[in-house]
Amino acid sequence: APVLWICFEYGKSYLLTGFPWENLGYSQYLNTYLLQFADIAGVFGLSFLIVLFNAALFEMINKRTKREYAIGCMVVFVLAGVYIYGIYRLDQVNQAVQNSEGMEVSLIQGNIDQSLKWNEDYQRETLNIYEQLSLKNSPANGSLIVWPETAAPFLFQDRNILHDQIVNLSLKTKSWLLFGSVSHARENGGNDFFNSAYLLSPAGVVKGKYDKVHLVPYGEYVPFRDIFPFVKKLTAGIGDFGTGPGFYPLSLDHKKIGILICYEGILPFAARRYKQQSTDLLVNITNDAWFGATSAPFQHFSMSVFRAVETRLYLVRAANTGISGIIDPGGRIIAKTNIFQKNALKGYIKFVNIPTFYAQYGDILAMICFGLIIFYFLMNLKWRVGNANR
Repeated sequence: APVLWICFEYGKSYLLTGFPWENLGYSQYLNTYLLQFADIAGVFGLSFLIVLFNAALFEMINKRTKREYAIGCMVVFVLAGVYIYGIYRLDQVNQAVQNSEGMEVSLIQGNIDQSLKWNEDYQRETLNIYEQLSLKNSPANGSLIVWPETAAPFLFQDRNILHDQIVNLSLKTKSWLLFGSVSHARENGGNDFFNSAYLLSPAGVVKGKYDKVHLVPYGEYVPFRDIFPFVKKLTAGIGDFGTGPGFYPLSLDHKKIGILICYEGILPFAARRYKQQSTDLLVNITNDAWFGATSAPFQHFSMSVFRAVETRLYLVRAANTGISGIIDPGGRIIAKTNIFQKNALKGYIKFVNIPTFYAQYGDILAMICFGLIIFYFLMNLKWRVGNANR
């Protein structure tokens, strides 16, 4: 059962660009010690343990034989071993955090209503809200202020009065400013719009830009639009964003920050690629206003906890309507905001360097599960063919 379950979850996570939303293992995001196993096997590892335990428990109750009781005891020993690993690993994380340098961050939550967000008449008001919150909650000089996805709802690269307002803010606060905006590829006759993040230095200079790589199907692009002409005709007028060149970190002084825009925060491989490039901090910017008053913003936030553990990096998250928060490399939520409130969250993060098996090797467990399934079917086929020839 656990082997089949992992194959299903893995397929769901990658098939047709994938939708790895709320895999079973994410239910344990508050189970601190069990959660540490994610730096070995990722969220699939925890899904495997949950199904394994429940399958063994069912067999024990249903059959009540010595064999089932023995298997149940073995599963309990496995879980105990995972918990012991969690205690040991968390102690290592605590020591690494204690001995690392860091910086202050301010996460700004503007709480801009989705119906107003792209209204041109409301652009100045939106920017004023973010500016006021940033000035009131400005961190120490040289620190980092983070705004959510598309917090600047205009083309920042157009050097207009709104562009100047953002640049002046970074000068006033003397801080680094990371914010989301839409950008346009005008070079070489390009016609693509991108969901982007800009990084401004304390001197108001653009030091880097990240374009979202993994787009949301139908929300940011239409699948098969370039393959089937009739799809392009049916979806005329629907926004279609361009894809960024890759998951490349931005440089903040001598540190590297990995940007995850919205949906990218639920993709283990995205955070893993940043870790492989010696990234020092993960930053997730998102606009969850689409979800309204549902459980989705809470689910979205819970999945970010795993990215911190898998990479053993601090993860900071700025969301337009919440939940914004700071998560440490042990997966502990240091601070978070409520949804649908104008808010700003100040905290202190550390630049931790802890290698992880998962960051280096990825979803080995899922590959093993697929291998076992293929082996089982081949052996079963061989047995059937053998019996048919007798």
